[in-house]
Amino acid sequence: MKYSFKTVLSILTLAGFAFLTIHSFDANYLGNSIKKIFQHPVLLAAVLIVYFLSFCLKAAAWKLYLNGKAHFSTCLIGILYSLLINHLLPIKVGDLVRAKIASTREPMLKDDEAFHSVVVLRLLDMFCLVGIAMIGLWALKVQFRFPLWLVMISSFISLLVLFTVHHYAPLFLNKHIQLFKKAFSGKKGLFIIACTFLSWLLEAGILYGTVMMLQGDLSFLASVFANSVTIAGQVLQITPGGIGNYESFLVFALTLFGFPVKEGYTIAVVTHALKFVVSYIAGAVVLLLYPISFNTMKEWIKVRRVREK
Repeated sequence: MKYSFKTVLSILTLAGFAFLTIHSFDANYLGNSIKKIFQHPVLLAAVLIVYFLSFCLKAAAWKLYLNGKAHFSTCLIGILYSLLINHLLPIKVGDLVRAKIASTREPMLKDDEAFHSVVVLRLLDMFCLVGIAMIGLWALKVQFRFPLWLVMISSFISLLVLFTVHHYAPLFLNKHIQLFKKAFSGKKGLFIIACTFLSWLLEAGILYGTVMMLQGDLSFLASVFANSVTIAGQVLQITPGGIGNYESFLVFALTLFGFPVKEGYTIAVVTHALKFVVSYIAGAVVLLLYPISFNTMKEWIKVRRVREK
């Protein structure tokens, strides 16, 4: 039921993107916007570097969480492989490869610990994104509240899952609770949260820089909010890199700041294109540094998904 509901939402989002494209796509306007980007080579390079640094911060947070069991290089390679795969495939399976790379490269790290760490840090990502989005909604004075029925259903499902795991796999649950406590204890936990939060601030730099190069008017804080709303919406991804989904959410966020739909659409397309460029360049580099065959990655994904069932 969960997957069918998600699929319906994803299809509706893509339908919204199709509507936006029909009414807002202008080849000449888009072409001129791309030309403007290349008229600012220094700013373009800075934007791409800042975007890459956001993944370095994510790798630093992951290394800290793994408590000395993995090198920074392993964490960064895993994250960049995940980025590449998520921009090549219509479903988000990059994290499965990311975790397997970590446990394969690091002899002290077990498979379940690697996958546990990825899940926890993904949840932390989502908490940061939702937190930033909530702050943005408050700052914009947008009337927003969660429906009571949604809160009740979410709470019930969460408690049911915890009860089931505790009943059928108490040792498994206790082990991962201990891993969680150990990782977030003391100053290290604060550093993990800080690195994750800052990584999303840096990632917003690609949107902020794109708007600057296109001579638009968007503050950095507004860019952070718009980016957070857009990335949070990527849970509905059913196309490579979230094509259509990304643009739809970003156009929505930009209209809250007074951008015309046509301009917001163009900014979204150009920003997303730059993200694709980074993912493919970074992916090519890690493929050279740590080559993994397609069949190996396919087997890792297949084995893990079978285990999850």
